[in-house]
Amino acid sequence: MTLDEEKLLKNNLAKNMRYLRLRGSPRISQKTLAKKLGTTQRSISRYEQALCLPPLQILADMAAYFSLSIAELLYGSLSQDEGKV
Repeated sequence: MTLDEEKLLKNNLAKNMRYLRLRGSPRISQKTLAKKLGTTQRSISRYEQALCLPPLQILADMAAYFSLSIAELLYGSLSQDEGKV
């Protein structure tokens, strides 16, 4: 994987995580999501700032929590898919 590809994955994941956390009713905090995924709020913050990618197990748990595939989290543009049929 090139640095550009890694940067793209980090940015996509960051946007998608933030969108998924804040679109729900009620919204879910970073702290609550961290607790559900067995990680820290600081880690969630770092993922949402596109500073790093989560370990595979956290990524898999996150995908399961939001009922998505790992590919959708990393490659999709979920906020832009809203409203599409």
